[in-house]
Amino acid sequence: MAHIISRTLFASAALLVAACSSETKDPLFEPAAAPPHGTSGEPVALMHLQAKMRDGVRLDTSIWLPAAEGKFPAVLTRTPYSSELGSLQKRLLAAGYAVVEQHERGRFLSEGEMRMLGRADEDGWDTLDWITQQVWSNGKIATYGCSSSAENQLKLASLGHPAHKAMVVGSSGVGIAEVGPHHEQGNFWRGGAWQMGWADYFFAEMRLDWPQLPPGLSDEERTRQTAAYEFPEENPLPKSAFDTARMHLPVVDLAKIIGAPDTELEEYLARGPSNPAWAEDRVTDKDHIKVPGLWAEALYDISAPAGAAFFEKTRRENMPGTQSIVITNGQHCSFSRPRTQIGARTLGNATFDFESMAFDWIERWMKSDQGAPTPRLPVRAYLAGADRWADFSSVPTASETDGRTLYLSSGGAANTAAGDGALVNTAPAKSGADKFSYDPANPVISNGGQISGVGTDQRDGAFDQRDIETRKDVLVYTTPPLTEDLAVFGFVTANLFVGSDAPDTDFTVKLVDVEPNGMAWNISDTIQRMRYRDGDATPKFMKPGEIYSIAPPPMLVANVFQKGHRVRIEVSSSNFPTYARNLNMSANPYTSTETRIARNEVLHGPGHPSRIILPVAKGLPQQ
Repeated sequence: MAHIISRTLFASAALLVAACSSETKDPLFEPAAAPPHGTSGEPVALMHLQAKMRDGVRLDTSIWLPAAEGKFPAVLTRTPYSSELGSLQKRLLAAGYAVVEQHERGRFLSEGEMRMLGRADEDGWDTLDWITQQVWSNGKIATYGCSSSAENQLKLASLGHPAHKAMVVGSSGVGIAEVGPHHEQGNFWRGGAWQMGWADYFFAEMRLDWPQLPPGLSDEERTRQTAAYEFPEENPLPKSAFDTARMHLPVVDLAKIIGAPDTELEEYLARGPSNPAWAEDRVTDKDHIKVPGLWAEALYDISAPAGAAFFEKTRRENMPGTQSIVITNGQHCSFSRPRTQIGARTLGNATFDFESMAFDWIERWMKSDQGAPTPRLPVRAYLAGADRWADFSSVPTASETDGRTLYLSSGGAANTAAGDGALVNTAPAKSGADKFSYDPANPVISNGGQISGVGTDQRDGAFDQRDIETRKDVLVYTTPPLTEDLAVFGFVTANLFVGSDAPDTDFTVKLVDVEPNGMAWNISDTIQRMRYRDGDATPKFMKPGEIYSIAPPPMLVANVFQKGHRVRIEVSSSNFPTYARNLNMSANPYTSTETRIARNEVLHGPGHPSRIILPVAKGLPQQ
């Protein structure tokens, strides 16, 4: 890559910015007479331009232009994080694209108040307008990025801006409010329970690394700090602070007691899992995306279930070939990293060249098909346990494929892995129930699973669950050793019949792959908060002696349970701190300090066929 000529331009001095709102142009910012280009065949970098939004807020935007004359298609990334040109951006630049990176409002050099995905729609639309007004723009724009940079794209793509020709979105769950049975409201909730394992990272530790210029600076001081990137330093948050903070009640005090800056934690907890405000910057079932999209999700990332579900919705609403997804047994935004181990579980090589896939996707839709390969099928997934990739026509539910139903059964003593809990192929002829006590003061501690994958002190991925399975408050149900491989791909659902003497409690489900040597790898998990068992709206409390049928949000799975392995599920009432503890009371669980022990039960047999349903991939497609 040739050396890039850098030019730093600020507000009143910018000659190349046609600043925009969607309604008017700022006369301060008029386009140059001709597109700039590098000398001696060198690209040009236009750093820290101030793109004006419709409300007057200016967002820090940097542009890299190819070493050529003419007009160029652009690839835009909007991010709250510090950034620099990555290898894909450099590759795109060399291929004739303008590369545009913008900091969200309130981040680094961008004006305004920082909020998660704040104004993803309006700021995104205005930025596309701003790009198309540049003298170097040919009017075609692709968007690219992972995590927040992906989530910003979804709401924007739902608006149908005419310049938006393609998108590449990875780990996008925070950008999704509701889709089908997934009412996560940006990955903050699952089954009505607060996803503490991810949320405490966002509301506490993450904010310590979110610098921005302090208000009230003079123009001279703002320019000086901008040029030098001299931001006030924050003291890093000690990891040990979380252990105490997470057990503290009320939950709403978490950020406060560890000394994190003020955040939206109190506001978001007060919203609950069904407030319409969640849809302001996130997509729902009501939103429809027509922008050709390449999606990517990692199974041990909190974003995976909702992200894959929204992909499936979008795929069904579009022409074949316009939506594609890659699903890997990895962690948050880990798509192109060498991947031979997930947590403590050794895999084969689950690495894939996501960068090349993204490049080809952008080329295909931005340059009227330059010969980039068209996926044979829209879904590509890495199957752990088989060490192979496979292509599928969809991300199915069990009802859309060869579903295998496994029924819970026991003699009433399924507590611990040493108990008599079993998963059987036919519904038990005899009724039974397994009981346990759940104490919020002594929750089941999370060991791996789906978290954010970055910046947190918790472990995401697959780990041995045998220590957890020694607890009396964990029910364990296991098949006999399999006589043949069982390939599971898609959304796994559980249906349980449960009761409690408490007005509210949780029921957790964890899917586990048990090796012949006893090693028990967690594959996925889910949860149902009982006050929200009929949907995440009005709380409905339980009555002692009554039995309730529940279906926690589906789990996304891509795993081959090998011959000789066993399929297992764990059922309990806590998985902490992945999910905030249920206090077993009718009071608000996030502002209350009062707890009680709940005596819970899971029923099975005639009339109460508790079960798990697996989407089975038979006759796996060739690699």
